[in-house]
Amino acid sequence: MFRCVPYTEAMKEEWDGLARTQGTVFHSTAFRQVLISSFGYTCRYHAVVNSQNRICALIPLIVGRNLGWKKAAVSLPFVNYTDICSDSEEAFSYAIHALIQLKAEHRLGYIELRLKNQSLDNSSWSLNLHNHTFVLALDEDEDKVLALSNGSNRNHVRKVYKNNWFTVSFDSQHLEGFHKVYVRRMKQLGSPAQDISFFRNFLVYLPEHAHLLTVLDSATGEVVGGMLLLTSPANSTLYYPYGANLSEYNNKYLNNFMYWEAVRFGIRQGLKHLDLGRSQTGSGTYKYKEQWGAKPVQLKYLVYDGGLNKAAPPDKQSLSFFVELWKVTPAFITNTIGKRLIKYLLP
Repeated sequence: MFRCVPYTEAMKEEWDGLARTQGTVFHSTAFRQVLISSFGYTCRYHAVVNSQNRICALIPLIVGRNLGWKKAAVSLPFVNYTDICSDSEEAFSYAIHALIQLKAEHRLGYIELRLKNQSLDNSSWSLNLHNHTFVLALDEDEDKVLALSNGSNRNHVRKVYKNNWFTVSFDSQHLEGFHKVYVRRMKQLGSPAQDISFFRNFLVYLPEHAHLLTVLDSATGEVVGGMLLLTSPANSTLYYPYGANLSEYNNKYLNNFMYWEAVRFGIRQGLKHLDLGRSQTGSGTYKYKEQWGAKPVQLKYLVYDGGLNKAAPPDKQSLSFFVELWKVTPAFITNTIGKRLIKYLLP
């Protein structure tokens, strides 16, 4: 009934049609182009088609080398989760079966899936439950959304506006300023940062869906924080996958201002949900997002390596030494190496 076939450009319109109705902005061929153009990954996108050659499921896979130089496929790197986009349970089940065949066909060390709404009842896949995403319900009435927050958060939001410490901009001309803030913050967290071309490619390939929100210091006009936001009309969701702010502005509640401006933007776009992104259970960002009234949703990261239990991606604990080393290494080294290294993290 079904076949699994490699993606071709002839499928583009039909692929994007299913992504628009059953998937997210991350399933689109435009996001595929962002990844290829930014990192030079090998693309192993496949489609599940029926006997009439109609696309019934999407299998977006990016193939690359991880830090251990293992050849791996991830659906998808730089994305917190990507459920299998399908029009039926039968097509979904076939896609999972096809993934196992693709591992052997392309001689992959492992395949990693990052699921939110779907689950696998298959013991051959190892399961990681360390991550959640947070989803905040939006409403046309801003006061109703703010009322979901705890009292402390509401007070901080009101105080930052009362003092007029910041202004917000959606001008993409601030991309360079945002990127400088982003690189600096990622280093403080012990992580390499993507090159500025990664963020620019969103604006090029997803011009209707990618929006750069930057926060400016009202006194100096300097960029002190920002978010790259992605609208996904199919599931009426605004995604916040990448962003950062200068920590020295924490006492002026910069983060509260930035998050609230994202809320207001989502409401203006007529969207119903704001996805605040991935956090590890119990972490500081996990607790911060909770105070907004956002609901934690369990993410299921699954790895299939053929039962070897040797080729899976490294866990956070095994990388802790390198995280601490990155924090203290001079910036002129990390800034140069980071944009080349990050593709191997398959984050």
